[in-house]
Amino acid sequence: MQKPMISDQDRSQLKRTFRKDLKAQVQIRLFTLKPSVITIPGRECPRCPQTLQLLEELAALTPKIDLETVDFYNDPQVAQDQGVTRIPAIVISADGSSRDKFYGAPMGYGMAAMVADIKTISRSVSPLSMDTRKKLRKLTQKVHIQVFVTPASADCPGLACLAHALAIENPLVAADVVEIQEFPMLARNYGVRSVPVTVINEHIRLSGPLSEPQLLEKVLEAGVRPEPVTADGTTG
Repeated sequence: MQKPMISDQDRSQLKRTFRKDLKAQVQIRLFTLKPSVITIPGRECPRCPQTLQLLEELAALTPKIDLETVDFYNDPQVAQDQGVTRIPAIVISADGSSRDKFYGAPMGYGMAAMVADIKTISRSVSPLSMDTRKKLRKLTQKVHIQVFVTPASADCPGLACLAHALAIENPLVAADVVEIQEFPMLARNYGVRSVPVTVINEHIRLSGPLSEPQLLEKVLEAGVRPEPVTADGTTG
């Protein structure tokens, strides 16, 4: 019998939290590698079983969470449709959208971020300020946010939830939270040596914690197309 990954104390607390805070159904889709007696080189996913166990334990705490597993290699079209590029990947939504993703097992502080996202999505109450929500409507182009995290960093959950909140608020925004210990090559590609690091549309890189106005400013910088300048020098 497998040892539970969620402690009895945390399980009791999460049950109370979910009972009080969850309203609508939340869909969690895990892209993983199904168990097989044959190991195919290049298709290893050592943390996939652990991630599945963790999510099964979490979903068992409330009927408000619907958990679905998708084999990344056997259902490549589903992965492509959801924009999933590596595993384990977790997509959370209320409507089947795929703008909020976790790459890697949500351990440590990562679990806090996931629980906060589940509550936000289920309650349909944005944690963003009214000013932020208003300014987000200015977006005219897609914005892809990547937040690089580790389970041990207390600075990461707040930023992860903020990025996901922006994606929940506006369909032009997609936000990935990436656990760098599971995807070290990806972290090296972006020069990530400490966390959190935020990358927006590949070319904007921000180190350290960010406030809501700070992240919003960079998202708008990436996602608002400048107005064309007319012959008389005015915009419009």
